[in-house]
Amino acid sequence: MSKRAVEFYQKLNFLRERIEIAGDEPSLTAASFLDALAGRGSDANLSDPFKNAVAVIHKEFDSAVASPGDSRKTAFESLEKLLNKGNYQGSESKSQLAETLWAAFFPEALYLSADPDSQIHLLREKRVVRIDKAASQPVIDPAREILFTSNVLLSPPVAEKTNGVSGSTELDRVIADAAQAGREKQLYWYDHPIPVGTPLEYDEAVYGLSGLARALSFEMERGSTEAGARLKVLLSVSVTHKGLHQVALPWLRAQIGRTDAETLENLDVYAFTENDTEKVVELLSPWLNNSEDAESLKRTFGVDGEYGRHYSFLKALPALWSVLTDPDLKATFKIDLDQVFPQKELVAETGKTAFDHFKTDLWGARGRDSENREVELGMIAGALVNEKDIASGLFTPDIPWPEELPYGENLLFYKLMPMAVSTRAELMTRYSAPQVPDSLDGVTKALHRIHVTGGTNGIRFDALRHHRPFTPSFIGRAEDQGYLLSVLAGKPGEPVLRYAHASGLVMRHDKEAFAGDAVKAGKAGSYVGDLIRLFVFSCYADFLPGGRDGVKKEVDPFTGCFISPLPVTLALLRLALHLLDSGNSREERQAILELAGERLPVWIHKGEEKAAELKNLWHSERKAWDSYYNALDRLENALSAKDAGALNTAERFNDILENCRIT
Repeated sequence: MSKRAVEFYQKLNFLRERIEIAGDEPSLTAASFLDALAGRGSDANLSDPFKNAVAVIHKEFDSAVASPGDSRKTAFESLEKLLNKGNYQGSESKSQLAETLWAAFFPEALYLSADPDSQIHLLREKRVVRIDKAASQPVIDPAREILFTSNVLLSPPVAEKTNGVSGSTELDRVIADAAQAGREKQLYWYDHPIPVGTPLEYDEAVYGLSGLARALSFEMERGSTEAGARLKVLLSVSVTHKGLHQVALPWLRAQIGRTDAETLENLDVYAFTENDTEKVVELLSPWLNNSEDAESLKRTFGVDGEYGRHYSFLKALPALWSVLTDPDLKATFKIDLDQVFPQKELVAETGKTAFDHFKTDLWGARGRDSENREVELGMIAGALVNEKDIASGLFTPDIPWPEELPYGENLLFYKLMPMAVSTRAELMTRYSAPQVPDSLDGVTKALHRIHVTGGTNGIRFDALRHHRPFTPSFIGRAEDQGYLLSVLAGKPGEPVLRYAHASGLVMRHDKEAFAGDAVKAGKAGSYVGDLIRLFVFSCYADFLPGGRDGVKKEVDPFTGCFISPLPVTLALLRLALHLLDSGNSREERQAILELAGERLPVWIHKGEEKAAELKNLWHSERKAWDSYYNALDRLENALSAKDAGALNTAERFNDILENCRIT
């Protein structure tokens, strides 16, 4: 064990200050771990995930300070000097401590500049694209040319929340079967899944679809979309427990059937479970190279599992849809079902409806970025405003600006800062607005986006089929960020694929307004998933072109803050300080500790094995997606030639769609 590492962690006196507010069993577990980290005992008798982790953290520390002249080595040396002084109680000293801690553990909080306004300005300059050529075939009729998608995440019933839901014996049976599934081992964790049996007024799926239908009605009333227009909507249906497979579609159909007939009358909604995705792979098998490709695609193409799996599916299936069923489709656009288009505010503040924003010439444009690389803006990204903030204006950032110096885990991992910076620099930029340079007009100069949200983003099929981005199935958080990483470096000699920033394309985020219970229920899974994100993104960046340093250079500060040489250190120190925080209830802390004990140890103690596993899986999935898009090319050519086999494939695909229709 490194003597220097022990001495360093002994000097982190602010950890001891956090321990002084500890009160119950989870906190004592964390306190004992921090004692061991500072050389004041052994961690061998602790429960997972802290057991035997001290040596791993010390090894990471030694590696981080090993290179002479390295910026992180210098930062740790500066921190040690400051800690040796031992006095950081005044506001100025606390500020100095915070910045010195961030320089060592979390330099993304000080990205490009210690001054937040400068950070915003410099980041925006880095994201500028000089437009050489507007989109040659922009979206003209969004209702006809865009296939909208979203994801439904289902979990077992919460007994006390199902009162008044039942309206039939059949529905009672569905809820009972879902409750039985809840006794199984949980396979996947999601931020705020919808419990089967949720009353209609709290059902996120019904809420989001109803909001989309209202947005379409607004477009028709305004005359920006022709009367009688219909939207095609694709839903992926992922479940937390295996037994929910059999009840997922019956439950969704029942919920949709209980809504007013007029509510969703202009939506054609199709929901795919894992069983349905298997049928699609079987359908495509004759168009793949061999049975090995078919098996690989079956493992890759689906909706169950971590977020990355259904996210890739929701981009890929619409491309097949456009080949086999509807050649008028040009693009797909994903929304989250706790979001709606605030049409009246959009028109009042931007002069455009939601669908008007899709018609921008930037979506599909070509240009050059700040490093003079050729860029294709084949993707599009909007922004969010919280429901509670929209009265202050459509362009109110959904991430609050940090007003005070943080404490606890935020002293080591202050993700709110880079998130707030990039939200303002990227998501909130208004072309030709007073706060941005006059030259950033959205015509000759625009922004490309790295920071995107899981909803409010889309991709053109021409860009999708050429560049073939995907989110690996091992990514369980920030699947939207992971999607671009797969093609970040681009192909040699070709433009790199990027998101066009659609200024004014804002959706209202209503999660807290109606789904508070679901958010609370998913709190432990969300927090632990955020810790695992450190391991996953750090491993992922290592084997991508450019390596960790090259990838971070592109995606810092927010996406890049989860790419770190200290993933074990940051994850476990964050967890310990979180468990010490008396602001969290004992029940919440206990749930987090238990889940962390189940999910973190493999990353801590088998990091190299996991890294190799992820690398192999990524290459396997890269090959699978290539085989998928090659099959689409073959199908398209065969259909043009009126090939009987291709026509039969199209007919069978339509049968699958009809079986998945829920409206």
